[in-house]
Amino acid sequence: MSIASGKHHLLALTSKGRVFAHPVNKHANHYGQLGIRKFEIADPTDARRTAHLEVELIPRSLADPFINASRAVRVSAPSSSAFTSENLANIDDKDIRFCTSLFEVPVLRGVEVAQIAAGSRTSFLRTPNGRVLAWGANDYG
Repeated sequence: MSIASGKHHLLALTSKGRVFAHPVNKHANHYGQLGIRKFEIADPTDARRTAHLEVELIPRSLADPFINASRAVRVSAPSSSAFTSENLANIDDKDIRFCTSLFEVPVLRGVEVAQIAAGSRTSFLRTPNGRVLAWGANDYG
């Protein structure tokens, strides 16, 4: 088992080769480095922290993939989730209890993983045969 931490997210690899992600704060999926979009956080208005809120952090590239392609003002499509990165402004993500769970990266189920690494805006894994998979920021190809 191993853990790798990026600037805003964390990856965990189990002894069985399963990969889990953890959003450290609201910027955890800004570039898609989390590998998931929806997760749950404890409801900050619930003193006992038993209620949860479903949160969706949509990567910038999916929210508006043509943001730099036009000078025209673009209106983002509304999200189906109750809480998105735009309306989480009142939720404090500086507390260690912002999110208390790890979430399995669904697309990696069944992929044999030997090693993980997390960068500031990107996530990586290496398979036992040396193949490398990456997701997140792709500014330079």
